[in-house]
Amino acid sequence: MNRLYPIAGLLAVLLGALVGQGPAKAATSGLCYFDNLGGTLPDTTCSDYQVELGDKRFVVKTPPNQGVGKVAFEASPASLPELYQVAIDWAGSGMAGPSIGDFTYTVEIIGGSHTFASIGLSTGGDYPSAGVDSTVTKEVRHGLTASGPLIDSVTSIDGGLQYSNPIGGTQIFVRDSWNVTSGATIDNLSNYIRQEVPGPLPVLGAVAGLGWCRRLKRRVALC
Repeated sequence: MNRLYPIAGLLAVLLGALVGQGPAKAATSGLCYFDNLGGTLPDTTCSDYQVELGDKRFVVKTPPNQGVGKVAFEASPASLPELYQVAIDWAGSGMAGPSIGDFTYTVEIIGGSHTFASIGLSTGGDYPSAGVDSTVTKEVRHGLTASGPLIDSVTSIDGGLQYSNPIGGTQIFVRDSWNVTSGATIDNLSNYIRQEVPGPLPVLGAVAGLGWCRRLKRRVALC
């Protein structure tokens, strides 16, 4: 029997949602595509992809090296300024196991006085009710290279939500690696990046209260 696991706190893509006067608003989302099966990508590839969302610069160092899909980079609106998301969404029915792979990127705060607070990890997929667990492990390092000092490492088992210890600083290198077992399928993988701001709101509670839940295909996302 398969179990469906909720993805808590996914941020909705906000294209076209901001209306203002004067200069154009900064981007609130970015999107790139990857294909390890030799197909033709429909749009921007994830190789060397980068995007600036507000005061954050995201740079892909190595695209997801298993399966086919896309990576979304998203910023919350000004009413909830401490949240950002990086989410892998595998195409079709997801990526079936056995599969071992990884994805790396950097995030840099390029303006203002903010620092990083923590980073969360969750996954969505179909996982057998018995047998060996599927895991996704996140490593967070100071600086913009894989050789930087390790801040923390957390593991999501069969879709569980985990948050890192406090991060600090303005530059981080992130590596997500997965081991999907035979009979299991991973559909999506989400990173929730929080920065320090005055009087922070409870992260998951605020997201749930505002209804920012993205229902990725086949998954019942309960906030």
